[in-house]
Amino acid sequence: MGVIEKVSGMPKTYYHYPRIVAIVGITAGKFDNFIPVVWHTGLSFSPPLYGVSISPKRHSYEMLYTSGEFTVNFVEFKYRKTIEYFGSVSGREVDKAKHAGVNNRRASIIDAPIPDMAYLSHECELVDSLGTGDHTLFIGKVLLTQYKKEYFDNAGMLKTKEKLPLLYIGKHFYITVNPNSKDEIKL
Repeated sequence: MGVIEKVSGMPKTYYHYPRIVAIVGITAGKFDNFIPVVWHTGLSFSPPLYGVSISPKRHSYEMLYTSGEFTVNFVEFKYRKTIEYFGSVSGREVDKAKHAGVNNRRASIIDAPIPDMAYLSHECELVDSLGTGDHTLFIGKVLLTQYKKEYFDNAGMLKTKEKLPLLYIGKHFYITVNPNSKDEIKL
């Protein structure tokens, strides 16, 4: 059965990982910024809501409150070094995309950046925020979703035999899916 350890509360560990990485894109004034997050989730289909959790210690936190809009972007495993860089430097001090050689385009409805390397992007308008301890959950209404069609099958599922999503397991380590492990289960 194995040894069971017990710790009061939720320890500052990565026991509940891996988690898919999302890159939040924000523009405040004339400055763009990207921050990788793993605490994010879809919240509702109707209305279409998506939540991202960001620490008040982050520059992106201030930018998101100022702008009131953001993109949520997903990239492949092959971009892990770029995403690690995005999470390792502050947008207060450097233009992350420019330094990393990442090309962006503007979102269609809101004023926020989308990295060209993203295979899926949600354009979100900030509708609410919720303090959740040492992070704030920013709730965005998804106004538009853009995706690269070749990445998805007819059911809207990521083609994981061809395209490998970026997963974070903690402490600067990244993994992806085993493309041969996909299994449809019907009960």
